[in-house]
This record gives sequence, C-alpha cells and structure tokens, in this order.
Amino acid sequence: MISPEDRVLVAVSGGVDSMVLVSLLSRASIKVGVAHVNYHLRGVESNDDQQLVEAYCQKNNIQLHVREVLPEEYATGESIQMVARDIRYKFFDQLLGDFNYSKIATAHNANDNLETVLLNFTKGTGIAGLTGIATIKTNRLIRPLLFARKEEVYQYAKENSINWREDVSNEKNDYQRNRIRNAVIPELKKINPNLENTFEESLIRFKGSADLVDGQVKNLEHYVEESDSGITITTEWVDYGNASVVLLAELLKRWGVPFGMAKNIHQSITSQSVGALFETAGWLLNVDRGQLIIKPSQPGFSIREKIHEKEGELKVLGGLLKWEKVDGNQLPQSIEKTTAYFDFDQLVWPLSLRQWEQGDRFQPLGMKGKKKVSDFMIDSKIPVTLKEEVLILESESRIMWLVGYRADERFKISTTTRAMLKVEFIQNA
Repeated sequence: MISPEDRVLVAVSGGVDSMVLVSLLSRASIKVGVAHVNYHLRGVESNDDQQLVEAYCQKNNIQLHVREVLPEEYATGESIQMVARDIRYKFFDQLLGDFNYSKIATAHNANDNLETVLLNFTKGTGIAGLTGIATIKTNRLIRPLLFARKEEVYQYAKENSINWREDVSNEKNDYQRNRIRNAVIPELKKINPNLENTFEESLIRFKGSADLVDGQVKNLEHYVEESDSGITITTEWVDYGNASVVLLAELLKRWGVPFGMAKNIHQSITSQSVGALFETAGWLLNVDRGQLIIKPSQPGFSIREKIHEKEGELKVLGGLLKWEKVDGNQLPQSIEKTTAYFDFDQLVWPLSLRQWEQGDRFQPLGMKGKKKVSDFMIDSKIPVTLKEEVLILESESRIMWLVGYRADERFKISTTTRAMLKVEFIQNA
C-alpha cells in the first residue's frame, strides 16, 4: 500500500480508529500529515475533537491541515451526510495537490467492513457489495487498518496511552449503519460469538467468487458488438441456470440495468419473448431473435421535414438522406435496401419525411393489396428498438418508401417512366 517515498495524508477525526492509525503509521517511520474536518455539527464537542487532534500533531511534530465548515455550506438541498462527504474529499484532493501528498489513508477497520457487508446485503446488493470495503480503493486512497477488529484498536490505544474522543452520535440509532452496529451485530454475536473471525473467512470466499464472476463476464465480451447505431449482444450462451442470470446481470450493469430487470430480461430471452422491451435511464433494451439490442433512448424526439428541392440531402437520425433526379427508366441490376427509385412524374412536391405512425398503410412493392406498416415491420422482424426510428417518405400523404426497407408499388418504375427520383439513405454519415 505504501512505498518509502510516499507522503501519506491521514484523515483524523479524533476518534479511536483514526488516532490509532496515525500512531501506527508514524511508528512505522512513514512520512505523514493529518487532515481534520470540523463540521461544527456537535457544538462544543466538535471543537473539542479539533483541539485533541491539534494537540496530538503539535506534540508529535506532524503537519496538520484543518477545514472548518460554515453553516451555509450545508444549504445545498442534499443530506448533511452527502454534503459532509463531498466537502471532506474535496479538501483531501486539494491537499494532495498543494502539499505533494501521494496517498490518503482512512481508518476503516474490520468491524466497519462487517457493517458495510450486512448493510449492502440488507439493501439487496450484487456480489461486489458482499466483498466489503476495498483495502485500496484507488491508487491514492488506502485503508491500512482494515485488518484490525475494533477491540484490537481499543486495546492498542490503551496500551500506548493514546487519547481519543467518542462520538456520542454513534450510540444513537438514527442512521442505518448505527442500527446495524448497535442492534443487529450484537444479536448475531449471540448466535455466533466468533462472528468477526467467520466473517473474515466468508469475505475471502466472497472476494474469490467475485473474481470468478468477473473473469466469466470478461469472457462474454466477444458476444458484445458495438457500433454507432447501438450495441448488440448475442444471447446464445444464456441458459436456464442461476449462473446465467448472474452473468447477464453483471454484463448489463454498465447500461444501468438493476438486478430485478436483468432477471426479467433473462426470462424473456429463455422464453423467446421476441420484442420484449426494457428501459433504463438513457437506454432501450430489446429482446430479439438470438440477440439483445441496446440503443440510446431518444425520449420525445420528433421528425417532420419537407423536401422542396428536386435534388439535395438531409441529415437525419445520425444518417444522410440524399436524392436526385435521374433521366430515363433504366434501373441498376441490383439495388440495395438503402436505395429506392420512384417514377418522377407520379410525385407531388413537396415530399414529406416523418416517423411512422400507428394506422399507416402502404402497398409494398410487388404486392397487390395494402398492408399496415406495423404488420410489415413485424413480418420483417424489425427489432422494437429500431421501430421508433423507421421513417416514412411520402408524396401528398401517400407513402412512397419505408426508408431502408420497402418502396411502395404505386410509385414503381415502368416502361412509361420518363424520369426517376433516386433516394438513398446512408447510415452513420
């Protein structure tokens, strides 16, 4: 965690854990400085905490940095705990830059770890939440005291005559963590007096399991294909087992999919519920045939454009629509789906480009009767996530083209055609 050349900034509140941590690091001949934040939330007690830390640093010749929080700084609309945390870490980051510290050390201990895991388990966390507090959170944030149980911390403080102050608010059950500490853990220890030791063994198992899951998720990356238009995940590996549910959930976390939704997606995949649609903040996930299609959501977007000129181009939906007049009626031997030709003399200008709507009907090229656009999309197996982006090109409210899919029979090229309108949609242009 710490190299000989490191300068470590120790977060010291005045409580027993942080006072013991700075003592241990100092005795190990590590270059340390102390950061103390006075939140002024407990009146005289907050000031007494600061005075204790100041006296310790002065006695031991340790550089001290103090941040005093003003009452108006809490008026942000967020909880006091969140504001205090934000102030604390911004202060630490500032000190790193201003005083050339290379690490920040906080005094979390083994009991904090147990409380965190129980709290995460109660809230319904993933496997990562059961691995506890990381010893090294980042290259700069370290927790060197995680090995020690609370009773060992107290014992060290007493044996080495280290003064500390108890935060009486820790005895109140106003906060979730305090209820875990003061009410839940004592009951668990009645069942298992050796709770801390068995928890440390379980933590090794949890961490090992999490590593195995991470490895399996990395192996699934070759099923994920990303492009400018979205993400496609091939789902051939998904089966009915619980392991498959967990792996799918871990894979989908990056798109903000909670575990409950991942379970429903898994069920839709295994039951082949083609068209099932799920939405997270910013993403649409569509279960398709043998694949899961993920696209950025575009809430409330609307496309309605008028095309007046006989030749031009228009940027739309991340692509480019181009059109031009072509003399004659000679069609190429092969025509891509992204290109369509229309009898120029059958068109009434201006043309319109819009999103498809329920109730739209057209006569697909090669068919005698009309068909609902919605039915055509189902028959063509167009994924739900792409349906909202299907565009209609029309002339005088008559559909000419489901852009990129099928032209209309009524505007087809014939032997009497004298000129054509060529329209092309270039994706990701």
